[in-house]
Amino acid sequence: MGIPVVDFSKVDGKERADTLVLIDQYCKEWGFFQLINHGFSDELLDRVKKVATECYKLEREASFKNSKPVQLLNELLGKNSDEKIEDVDWEDVFLLSDENGAEWP
Repeated sequence: MGIPVVDFSKVDGKERADTLVLIDQYCKEWGFFQLINHGFSDELLDRVKKVATECYKLEREASFKNSKPVQLLNELLGKNSDEKIEDVDWEDVFLLSDENGAEWP
C-alpha cells in the first residue's frame, strides 16, 4: 500500500467535493498525504526545505541528537562498528506545534 495522494488541481474543478472528502479521509486515517499538482515551483519548495532545515538545526538538532532513541541506536551501532548516526534525514517535514498556543494568531 502506498502513501495516499491528492491531486490538488481537482480542488477547483468538478471533482472538488470528492477531493475534499479524500483530504479529510487521509488526514483522519493516515495523518498525512502527498500533494501533487499544487502549483508550487520546485525553487520555492527548495527554499522552504532550506529554511526548515536551518530552523531545525537552530532549534531541535542538539536535543534530537541527545535523545534516548538516537543514543540507543548509536549504542547498537557502536557494538557492531565504528559508525555513528550522523546526517540522517529522519523527517522531510516541518513540525507545527501548539505548545506555545498563546503566540499563535
